[in-house]
Amino acid sequence: MKILHVTDTFLPRVGGIELHVDDLAVRQQAGGHEVLVLTAERALARGTTHRSPSGVRVVRLSTAPGLGVELGPQLAGFDPDVVHAHLTVGSPFTWSVLRRTAGVPALATLHSLLPDAPTLVRAGLRVTRLPADRITFTAVSAVAAGRLRAALPAGQPVHVLHNGIDPGGWRIRHRPSGAFHVVSVGRLAARKRPLVLVQALAALAGTAPGLSWTATLVGVGDGAQRAKVATAVRAHGLGDRVRLVGALDRGAIKALLATADVFVAPAQLESFGVAALEARCAGVPIVGMAGSGLTEFVTDGVEGLLADRDAELAGCLHRLASDSALLERMRRHNATYPVPMDWPTVLAEHERRYDEARGRTRVLTSNGYERFSARERRSA
Repeated sequence: MKILHVTDTFLPRVGGIELHVDDLAVRQQAGGHEVLVLTAERALARGTTHRSPSGVRVVRLSTAPGLGVELGPQLAGFDPDVVHAHLTVGSPFTWSVLRRTAGVPALATLHSLLPDAPTLVRAGLRVTRLPADRITFTAVSAVAAGRLRAALPAGQPVHVLHNGIDPGGWRIRHRPSGAFHVVSVGRLAARKRPLVLVQALAALAGTAPGLSWTATLVGVGDGAQRAKVATAVRAHGLGDRVRLVGALDRGAIKALLATADVFVAPAQLESFGVAALEARCAGVPIVGMAGSGLTEFVTDGVEGLLADRDAELAGCLHRLASDSALLERMRRHNATYPVPMDWPTVLAEHERRYDEARGRTRVLTSNGYERFSARERRSA
């Protein structure tokens, strides 16, 4: 099968979507599929094909208004069997590509958690002029799927299509550092709420002054948000306990998780939480927000603790720090019980959804554009 992945951003930018699309494409290629990633231009020459560090073919195009001119030859040259669009709340490039691929089987995966305002989101979707009835919609978690479903036309199904992980690749031996060690990994963006985490750590220091703890915050990204986090750490007098480091590769993150007693994911608008899933597979108990995508793999009191309000985060941390039996029980559970997001399971589900997208596609002739029905006619 020829699979065209479309994403607004891709490597070398590092984030959950970029790493997931690369991991997915690598495994699909290994399974015998022909894969191409189409993304918005960055520093590399526009319209040229190159390969990611893992060997995935990548083409970068301009954003509108030049997209329409450049997209046609790329689609005609690759002739995809399915277009897999990877969407966030703001994905102008990917939305534009979807609008311009009439007749191609299309699967769209939402990687973000939409605002809980269906009427507003529905109006935004109308602005995209996307023909929703010809697209198979998916989202990375049940909570993300529910919000998208509420915004789409009545009766439009939205399936859950998880991000994948190699659980064995994250299995590590815990090496406690002595003090209770809090770890968090994520982009330094307001949406990820790193300042809320700093506030929770300050509350922990205030309510449990005798508790010995440290924290390592791995923040991807620079600029204003990093400066705000660093300022907050100093303002709360946490400079001797909280360490703020930049982006780490997967090997370094595994080494860090080996020393972690708890992993904190403070985002409320977390659609899935790949970094938290990696920590959970490493055996680390998770603290996060109830109602987020973490609930795909974290049940409160089993794999970790989920807070209903920001003010409860410090209490969750204190509970785990002061209850060694609970902490160890969660660690043993996370290290022993598998998650349903292993790559073989996730790849098989992708195949099913691609087949569904291909099955529902009809030749669109309203504008005389039938070019992408040729492959279906050949296989009929």
